[in-house]
Amino acid sequence: MKLKHLFVVLLWSMHLPMMAQLTFDGKRPVYDKLTKTYLLTLPDTTFGRPYQAVAVFDDTVSWVTLGGKMIRQGVANFPIVKGDTTYSMMFAHNGHLTQAQLRLTYLPILCLEGTFNAEYSLGQVQMTMPDASSSLNYNARIKWAGGTTTYDWINKHNFHIKFVDANMEKMDVSFFGLRNDNHWRLDAGIVDMLRFRNKAAHSLWGDFGNAPYYAASQPNARNYSRGHHVEVFINGEYMGFFDMTEFLDRKQMKLKKYDEAQEAFHGLMWKAKEGTDQTLFSSMASYDNTAENWAGFEVMYPDFDEVNPTDFSILANAVKFVDQSDSLTFATQVDEFFDLPILVDYYVFIHVLFAIDNSCKNIIWGCYDSAVDKKLTLSVWDLEATTGQHWYNGDGYYRASEIQPENELDDPKNRFSLLSRSKLFMRLKQNPDFFDQVVERYWELRKTVLAPDSLISRYQAIYDNLDKSGALIRESERWSGDRDLSGRDLDFEDEFSYMCDWINRRIMYLDKFTFNHRRGDVNGDGRVTVKDLTLLIDYLLSGDDTGIVLGNADVNRKGGVGVSDLTALIDLLLYGGIE
Repeated sequence: MKLKHLFVVLLWSMHLPMMAQLTFDGKRPVYDKLTKTYLLTLPDTTFGRPYQAVAVFDDTVSWVTLGGKMIRQGVANFPIVKGDTTYSMMFAHNGHLTQAQLRLTYLPILCLEGTFNAEYSLGQVQMTMPDASSSLNYNARIKWAGGTTTYDWINKHNFHIKFVDANMEKMDVSFFGLRNDNHWRLDAGIVDMLRFRNKAAHSLWGDFGNAPYYAASQPNARNYSRGHHVEVFINGEYMGFFDMTEFLDRKQMKLKKYDEAQEAFHGLMWKAKEGTDQTLFSSMASYDNTAENWAGFEVMYPDFDEVNPTDFSILANAVKFVDQSDSLTFATQVDEFFDLPILVDYYVFIHVLFAIDNSCKNIIWGCYDSAVDKKLTLSVWDLEATTGQHWYNGDGYYRASEIQPENELDDPKNRFSLLSRSKLFMRLKQNPDFFDQVVERYWELRKTVLAPDSLISRYQAIYDNLDKSGALIRESERWSGDRDLSGRDLDFEDEFSYMCDWINRRIMYLDKFTFNHRRGDVNGDGRVTVKDLTLLIDYLLSGDDTGIVLGNADVNRKGGVGVSDLTALIDLLLYGGIE
């Protein structure tokens, strides 16, 4: 422990070269050794107008100029504060003349110091808020986060940050008015050509508003995370903007704690990291409670390092139920195994965003209290590959035809989506009650958060905030042409235009096809009658789809229209109890 403390002291003494002798409004600009540029954060209310900052420098500084004008002790005049402006600076320190540049932002500035990799190591964190008069310094255990972003060849990593006190014990910290906790995450938006699709998608998922099944017992439960953009420096190098978020964990979802005294399991969490037969609920397999992973699932809670052996039984029983139950058992008991309102929301959500990387993977499954019930709820994470973005930017993937808005996410021919292979969602889709709920939910949300203008304004607000702060320009300068982006340049204006067009076309397509479904209403007149049966027979004989709503004609929800749909429609007319 003493060695750890000595390391902390030494590392702070080797602080990155900042302009230690000059402060503006009590804050020292942060130095980027790559560009010899300082970055200063000021309140957003100062932007777009002239501003006088309180400038203080000590006796070792003979004089300072800003934009060619001398700064007098106590006052620094900024003609118009703008995020896209670069101010030339010159100052004399101990007889040495230094030239540099100064840029402004109203985003918080986060500085990390240490040697980081895929394992936790001790590092230092400095946070400077725009409306604060000084910076706050913390100790933390830090590591790269995510899947592909933990590789050595990645240049802009995601990070896990776990704050600790002087005794290396967990220390809870609150930022941006969000939760008070020791565990925070930095999302880099590494493959996203817009860099904030993940943030916007998480906020949309949160605004769906459907609470988990145990909400009556835990009204503060959230199956989503919140965050705030920050501009990040690592060991004196500017790394662009990141989304600093809460961690989606047991505490966020308010699952029941593990009983250490009785060594009893209650709340459980698993992460579906890969597309396997088990994460697709398509095949049962044996599991080993002494292992941290099972068939593409990874234990999240209880922490495997603290509670071993773990308990996969609840999750495995759900997989077995989906894979092996007969149709009647599945239809009558599925709500005992799954939080169906959340699954309805998830189904709508991933279709709207065309979330190819979240179709049955990049999901967190949670059980509130396994000692009481076996029901699973879910949440989503890692939502970069949405709204026309692929998880890889190489040729053949970037803006590929398969991720354009006029596609079905569960089309078996789509090489990028796993949804058509999910036994859980294919069986649910064939259940008329579930899919009717999906359609009803889509049209309910279509009036509010899923209206095209509402969707675009969500992304527009983030874009405008980053643009005004100057973060978009700095991100583009830092990462355009980088290997992480397959050598592509960041053109935020072009990418945003592409995405807005994608959203408008996507909603138009969903309205007309995917969710314009009344099962069996082949002619689209709002009723299911013998006329629909006649029209379907004519279509099957002639192939002429004039006057047919093909989505409604897919009566058995298996994709496509065939003789089995004709049989299903006859059953509906005879036994379905519909009009």
